[in-house]
Amino acid sequence: VCTGTDMKLLRPSSPESHYETLQHLYQGCQVVQGNLELTYLPADADTAFLKVRSGKTPGGGEGRGSGRPLTRVPPSQDIKEVQGYVLIAENNVSGLE
Repeated sequence: VCTGTDMKLLRPSSPESHYETLQHLYQGCQVVQGNLELTYLPADADTAFLKVRSGKTPGGGEGRGSGRPLTRVPPSQDIKEVQGYVLIAENNVSGLE
C-alpha cells in the first residue's frame, strides 16, 4: 500500500526530484491510497518502478545450457488498485512499463 499524490497538472520545480519522488512512492506498490498521477516524465525515464518483481525465470543469458543458475526475477505484478483517480499527462516517455 502506498500514498498517492494530489498535484494535478502543477509543473514540478525540479524534474529530477519529481521523478525520484514518483519512483519512491510507487516502486513495489500494488494499492495506491489516493491518486496515481504520472506527469512530466522525461523521455529517458525508466518506468519499470511501476511493477513488483518476484519468482524464478531465466535472465541475462542464464539458465539451461548457459552453465549459470537461474536468477530470481519475479513475475510482474502491476498496481492492482487505485482508490482515487489516475492521471497520465504531459509526459515525454514513449510508453509505460
